[in-house]
Amino acid sequence: MPDPSPPVAEVIASNTREVVAEVYPGATVPAFGSWVEVETEDGTVLYGLTSHAEIGSVEPGRQAAALGADYDRDRIRREMPQILELVRTTVRAQILAYWDGRSRRDGRPVVRQTVPPRPAALHDRVQVCGPEAVAALAAPFDVLRTLARNPDPAVPADDLLAAALRNLSDAHGDEGDAILVEAGRALARLLDEDHERLQSILRRVR
Repeated sequence: MPDPSPPVAEVIASNTREVVAEVYPGATVPAFGSWVEVETEDGTVLYGLTSHAEIGSVEPGRQAAALGADYDRDRIRREMPQILELVRTTVRAQILAYWDGRSRRDGRPVVRQTVPPRPAALHDRVQVCGPEAVAALAAPFDVLRTLARNPDPAVPADDLLAAALRNLSDAHGDEGDAILVEAGRALARLLDEDHERLQSILRRVR
C-alpha cells in the first residue's frame, strides 16, 4: 500500500522503533504528527509518525552564524547559494505499524499496529502517507496505546497525540468526526479516565 507520492527524504539512521531521515533539497518537510511510510527491500511497509524535525549544518559541530538584517531568504538564495548547500533538514519518525506487503483481508492490506520485525535499511526512501494509508491506522487504535503508554521522552506526548488524531480524522473525510469520537473513547481508557488531560488533547485537535 505504498503511496504514489514521490519520496521526500532518505533514511540515515534506523532501528525498530524509529527512523531518522534527511529531507531532500526542495522537498516539503513532513509536518509534526504526520504519517510517513518506508518500503523496505522485502516489500514490508513501515509506518511512522513524524515526531521531530531539525535544521542544522551538514558539518558536525559547525554552527550557522547570523548574516544580518539586510539579508532575506531571496537574497541569500541569489547571492550566497553555497550557504544553503551547507544546511540540511532531518526528521525523526516513531515507527508504530507495518504491513508485510502481502497479508490482506477483504482485499485490504492488514496493517499491524506494532513494532516491525526488522528496521528500515539505510538509504531507504521516505514518503508522506496518503489518506488511504492513514485511514488504515484507526481501530483498534493500538498506535494510541503506544504513544500514550510508551512516549518518546524527547517529544511532547500530548501534542503528538493531538496531531495524530487530527490527521486520522482528516483522512476519514466525512466520517472524521465519528472516528474522532471512537478514538477519544479509546484514548480515555488509556489515560485511566484522566478526563482533564483527555480534554486538553482534544482541544488541540481542532
